[in-house]
Amino acid sequence: MMAHWKNLLGSVLMVAAVLAIGCGKGESVKPVERNPKEELTKILQDVSAGKMQQLGSAFGQVMNLIEEIKKTDAALGASLEEDGKKLMSGSDPAGAKGIAEQMLQKLGASPAPAAGS
Repeated sequence: MMAHWKNLLGSVLMVAAVLAIGCGKGESVKPVERNPKEELTKILQDVSAGKMQQLGSAFGQVMNLIEEIKKTDAALGASLEEDGKKLMSGSDPAGAKGIAEQMLQKLGASPAPAAGS
C-alpha cells in the first residue's frame, strides 16, 4: 500500500513540475512589419535592370503592393496603379524597363544597375 502512495505522489510531483515548466511566461512575438514601398522598389529595380524579362506571377504581387500603398498614400497609389497596368500589359522588355524606371522615380528610388554591369 505504501508503494502505491509513493508512486502516486511521484506522479503528482512530476505532473506539477511539467506544468510549472510548461506554463512559464513566453516572450511575445512581434510580427514583422512589411514595407510595401520597399518591396515594390526591389521588384521594379529587377525589372529595370533586365533581371525579369516577364513579370508572370510577380504581377499579382506588384498590384497587391500598390493596393497597400494606396491605403497610406492614395495619390501615389493611383499613379503607380496606372503605371502597373501599363507594365503588365506590355510585352516589350525595353518598354517594361522604362515604365519600371518611371515607377521607381515616383517611389523616390533609383534603378538598380543593369544586369552584367
